[in-house]
Amino acid sequence: MPAEIGRMPVAWHQLRIPGPPRAFALRPEEQHGNTPMERFRRRCIQVLEIPETAAKPRDRLALIDKAAPHALFDLMLSEVSPPSAEHPSKADASAVAPATGRILWQTAANFRRFVANPAIRRAFDLEGGWPQLALNCDPHTNDRESVQALKQFHLHLIYWRACELQPLQQAERLADQRDPDLVRQCLDPLSFLGPALLHQRLARLDLARAGVNLLPPDPAATCAGRQPLGCLLQLAHWDVLATAAFEQLIRSLHRCLVETATLLLRAFTGAAQPPAPWRRHRLLPRARIAEQLGRLGLGAENEAGLLALAQRLHDLPAPVAESLRRASAARRMRCMTLNQPAYSLTLSPMDARGTEASADDGPLLLSLQVKLLSGIGGAGLLSFPALPSVRVLRAQGCFTEAHWQRRADFQRRFALYNSRALQAPSAGNAGLACGPIGRLRNFATGWSR
Repeated sequence: MPAEIGRMPVAWHQLRIPGPPRAFALRPEEQHGNTPMERFRRRCIQVLEIPETAAKPRDRLALIDKAAPHALFDLMLSEVSPPSAEHPSKADASAVAPATGRILWQTAANFRRFVANPAIRRAFDLEGGWPQLALNCDPHTNDRESVQALKQFHLHLIYWRACELQPLQQAERLADQRDPDLVRQCLDPLSFLGPALLHQRLARLDLARAGVNLLPPDPAATCAGRQPLGCLLQLAHWDVLATAAFEQLIRSLHRCLVETATLLLRAFTGAAQPPAPWRRHRLLPRARIAEQLGRLGLGAENEAGLLALAQRLHDLPAPVAESLRRASAARRMRCMTLNQPAYSLTLSPMDARGTEASADDGPLLLSLQVKLLSGIGGAGLLSFPALPSVRVLRAQGCFTEAHWQRRADFQRRFALYNSRALQAPSAGNAGLACGPIGRLRNFATGWSR
């Protein structure tokens, strides 16, 4: 960790967002349904049918009214095709067809255009707010709490209103935090080492082709509140998200993260595959880890950081791992690592200095954060200008039914806007079928079409 880490501004207690009205709380069958659509039955706003290709079976994307919102005005776009023996879960960018990824990121660009529309800003009091996009990937952690609780490829579309963000003015310093478990969950052991490793690995990619600039890591700037956490890539404008090159970039980033995670897993444990549920691979002897890391060409500073991490890690014997199955979530998250790769990806309207972008069309920052112990995803743990680490506390009371109906109006109007944009000839989505858009009739039946 950098020497200046104690003065880093954080807001881990301030951003409190209510949950849905009690009448719209999750039912047991929605919590434990066998398919995505069973779980989303009352919350499905619209289904998008992706054209089938010879290489990939048909994907389906659905706009979802989230059961545990991160803001009043948010929704989720998730892959919802039924699981099969060949594709039990389409959990990451490599598991879906390129057309599916393009439509997901086109929808992301459309969300930014929608919330920038002056009429929409007036209708929903969006002035002074903040858009955020978040994608999580943690396909192999199926025992303890995970960065990616929903094991489908999905994107969070979030707009925080100014009134929701006002409590962030009461930021604190990391040195003021007294709960070591909270610190480890909000500031993962890979928070600073991860970006340095990724920067070296990503520098090999042709990022300029996608209109992306890789920024050098600057831990001192992050600790001073001048730069977000994560490995940072700058995009010139939001329209980059709607291009085929951006979809290919996301695939390349995912592939690089998988390859890096595999190399490190093998260096630390000698294994290349994730362990069985409720098990973790045994660590190699420290000298063997050092030898393995020395062969990877990671550079002296990164190698030293990984060796320091190895000194802090301990084996998790099978009896202890089995006991964690019956332990509290807090104990599991304190004792068990995540299975790799585990990372979050966020997109925010900031420039290279971490300050809010003034223009509606850009620039924006893409932040990649790799995780070892933290089970908080990118929609729940993010950066704002001058605040590198902000935690969202969800389900803090309940929104009123009137608030939720206003939320539903926002979501429906976005679905209408997005459908028109996706089906425009210039979008290049021949064969895409945009299903009917529902209405939130009542909380008992939810959204219906």
